[in-house]
Amino acid sequence: MRTCNAGAASSWRPDCMRRMAYRAVLFDIGDTLWHSAEAPPAAEFRRIASERAREFLANAGLTHPDPSLVARVAWDALESAMKQARATDRVEPDYAAVAKAALLSVGVSLSARQAGELMETIYVSGEDGGKAAYPDARPTLEALRNRGFRLAIVTNRAFGGDRFRDDLRAAGLDVGWDATAVSVEVGFLKPHPEIFRSALRALEISAAEAVMVGNSLAEDIAGAQALGIDAAWKRSAPDAEGVRPDFVFEDVGELLDWEPLRKAKS
Repeated sequence: MRTCNAGAASSWRPDCMRRMAYRAVLFDIGDTLWHSAEAPPAAEFRRIASERAREFLANAGLTHPDPSLVARVAWDALESAMKQARATDRVEPDYAAVAKAALLSVGVSLSARQAGELMETIYVSGEDGGKAAYPDARPTLEALRNRGFRLAIVTNRAFGGDRFRDDLRAAGLDVGWDATAVSVEVGFLKPHPEIFRSALRALEISAAEAVMVGNSLAEDIAGAQALGIDAAWKRSAPDAEGVRPDFVFEDVGELLDWEPLRKAKS
């Protein structure tokens, strides 16, 4: 039996081993299953976003002397709104309304719908954004599926829907997820309990039957545990104190050696 040794590559807490079987595994995405190690320089992000903004405005019958300013103002407003939400009530902002107001400040008048479409257009993601799955991510997901586990995503993202599915596909992580709880669609950011509840409802399971996997102590681990969901932490720079994961690992493939994930609860 492993002990909870912070210096070990992977460890689990026998003192917190409340359950010996789960039916589902919930996954964070960013820096848990994929990373941005191949992301282009910031200047290239700005160039791509600027060109996309120019094309979007042209298609809408609009022009602006500085498309890069349009893209930057809209994106800065989105990031500011998300940071504010993370620091307060964790209610997901209305990004389309945020972008619409920001764009008016630089002389671009769009409807909320158009502003939302512009934001999605200039968002550089997937292969363009250097997103790549960790080598053991898909094999681990497939192995868990073969062991009988249901798989779900619980992630904070400003874009969901087809754009998110395209990013998963591009990264090779389109494994037939049983449920996806994306903050922009649910209306709440992790660690708000509602985003975790959304995944549980979709899976039709209780908190006791799930384990959350993520790299953020504050958002993934503490958020899940507050709802009674066990949590496995992919070791990274700690962003919270006093949080004790139920399992600690370095590479996602180590989940396959964790006793509770050897076989799904029937």
